[in-house]
Amino acid sequence: MMRKTMTALAGLAMASAMALSGCSGPAAGDSDTFTVAAFTAGYGTPVGKSTVDAFVQKGKERGWDVRLYTSEFDYDKINTDVTGAITQGVDAIFAGFPDPRQIAPLANAAKAADIPIFSIDGGVEPNDDFVVDATTNQQQIADLTVGSLEKAMGSLKGKNVMVIGHDPHVGIMTRSHMAEDLLKSAGANIAGGEIKQILNPGTSQEEALKFVTDYLQANPDGLDGVWVGFDHAALGAVQALNEAGRQDTPVTGVDAVGIALAEIKKNGPFYATVVQDWPLVLNLVMDDMTAYEKTGAKPAKNFIETDVTLVDRTNVNDIKPTD
Repeated sequence: MMRKTMTALAGLAMASAMALSGCSGPAAGDSDTFTVAAFTAGYGTPVGKSTVDAFVQKGKERGWDVRLYTSEFDYDKINTDVTGAITQGVDAIFAGFPDPRQIAPLANAAKAADIPIFSIDGGVEPNDDFVVDATTNQQQIADLTVGSLEKAMGSLKGKNVMVIGHDPHVGIMTRSHMAEDLLKSAGANIAGGEIKQILNPGTSQEEALKFVTDYLQANPDGLDGVWVGFDHAALGAVQALNEAGRQDTPVTGVDAVGIALAEIKKNGPFYATVVQDWPLVLNLVMDDMTAYEKTGAKPAKNFIETDVTLVDRTNVNDIKPTD
């Protein structure tokens, strides 16, 4: 941390205390303020922005100096910016929805400087790059959404279901492949033979619209349902089905953003989505960071999965948008 050592004697006393306690606390530096480098490459997504903005606000309320670094999925920029912040001196790093496969430079720099990384949604399994990563249960998401499609269609056996994912995001990739496995196990056919891949979340609605429109043009009666890994892409599938007069073909999404909830209320193709409780996830990470700030103690567990909630026509009026 960037804490001022008032005298050599105080510094020796602090080092002795830490040695006795077995804890490695925030490092010495030039300020009494707890300094955090926060980053996300997904700031252009509604959930990413709202969650990271909430972290910045909560950090400021605690008196922290939070320095935010963002990009539109440009991890070269993120690695450069955060590595620079580490060189300048920070006490901790907050990772918002990082792709663990693309942050090796900053993770290595943080490890070399003994600066802990506290992460939200940084993967689907424990990762030693993070002192804690809190996320949502991907298997539960897949189970609930596939189950919802089955309920809407009466059965999955012999049905043609399109699966739309986005493999650059580890969580979406994981739940998409889980959903694919569940659908196949239940006897469904994957429309087009494989998962359709969104290339850019920023154009996901347009991309999904084209996937479904093109498929229906080639197979007018060959689509029974659409499983989508996140709501904005699901909205594109819904648009395509509405334009084709296929309001009875169910679509499921994930995230419970406001526009998705509004579509579910219309009793059209958008059948269900899932609430991932990011405020809860954020609070878990904030509590761990606060403990580290005050005591130097790192979290006892470095991976936490939280439960999710299915949203459909039966409870949509009780759900608040997540964006």
